Amino acid sequence: MQGAHGKGRLGVAAGLVVVVAGAWGFREAGRFLVVEDPFERADVAVVLAGGPTSRALGASGLYREGRVRELLVMPEPPNAVEGEVVPPAVLEELVRLGLVDPHRPQWARRILVAAGVPSSAVTVLPEAVNGTINEAERVHAFLEGRMPQRLVVVTSRSHSRRAQLIYRYIFRKDGVQVLSSPTPHGAFEADRWWSQPRNALTVLTEYQKLLVNVLTLLLRPSG
Repeated sequence: MQGAHGKGRLGVAAGLVVVVAGAWGFREAGRFLVVEDPFERADVAVVLAGGPTSRALGASGLYREGRVRELLVMPEPPNAVEGEVVPPAVLEELVRLGLVDPHRPQWARRILVAAGVPSSAVTVLPEAVNGTINEAERVHAFLEGRMPQRLVVVTSRSHSRRAQLIYRYIFRKDGVQVLSSPTPHGAFEADRWWSQPRNALTVLTEYQKLLVNVLTLLLRPSG
């Protein structure tokens, strides 16, 4: 009987450990997605597409603080209006109403320049691409022959872990130190991510993308 009671107590204890570990992991799920690397100065920062307002504001702060010298901007799709992708028919209507000038510079570039970054320090890459892996490869190709010692990735807080992982993988053979500097401007709350539906959806979606991106990088031909 003692043995049975002992095993029962061990089972309860093990169950409690699992519950506690699961609860800890649940609470930490949002925090894990956010990574910020300390640094004083870097040569280049890249402003990722997908949230041009908050990301450009974050990058402008780094420049004004003297922490980066050059900003590369990943362009938004042609049908993106101030960061929001709209159907072609909506874009045409906005142009007809005079609310959108398709010949104006990218929204992120306009924010950077308005925030005090010299136009000469901002480079918008030639065309939009889909996905963080493709963006990293485009940046890598653009920097070929003049790789910086340090490359700062500016993105949303919830996207920072995945972006850091991808850029470090793409630049792994180039001696480039890839640093993550998520923008402080954003609504994502890592500590209580489950309390807001939008934050909860962001966490779930980000983990799905993280898994897909890791598998994509691992299964691609080495090069």
